[in-house]
Amino acid sequence: MRLSATLLVVALGSVSLVACGGGPVTEPVDATTCAELTRVGRVVAEQVLDSLAGRTLASLEAEDPDHPFASVDRLMRTSELEERARQLGCGRGELEVSACLAYQGLAQQAEGDLALEYLAPYFTACG
Repeated sequence: MRLSATLLVVALGSVSLVACGGGPVTEPVDATTCAELTRVGRVVAEQVLDSLAGRTLASLEAEDPDHPFASVDRLMRTSELEERARQLGCGRGELEVSACLAYQGLAQQAEGDLALEYLAPYFTACG
C-alpha cells in the first residue's frame, strides 16, 4: 500500500477526545493544535480499518482493477491532513510521539491482512 509516512503517523496517532468547548474534532480544518490534528487522524484511521475489515487485495482489485486502493486513498484525506499539519507547524517528531502514545489499542480493531498491513508503519515507528 502506498501511504505517506507522515500522514500515516497523523492518521494512526490520534485519540478520539472531546475538544475544549465542543464535540470531538473530526475535520482537519477544525484542528487548532497538533494534538487535535492527531485526534482527527484517529478518526480517519478507524474509518480506514472499518473499510478494510475482512477485505482482501483481490476484492479491492475486483472493485477497481486500475486503482485497488482508491477507496482507501479517499478516506485517508492525505492532502488535507498534511496541509493542516503544515499550517499548524506540526513537526514529524511531535506527530510521531503523539501517534505512538495515542494509537495504543487500535491494533485490536484490525481485521484481516490488509488492515494489518495498513498498521505496519505504526509498528515500525513505535516499536
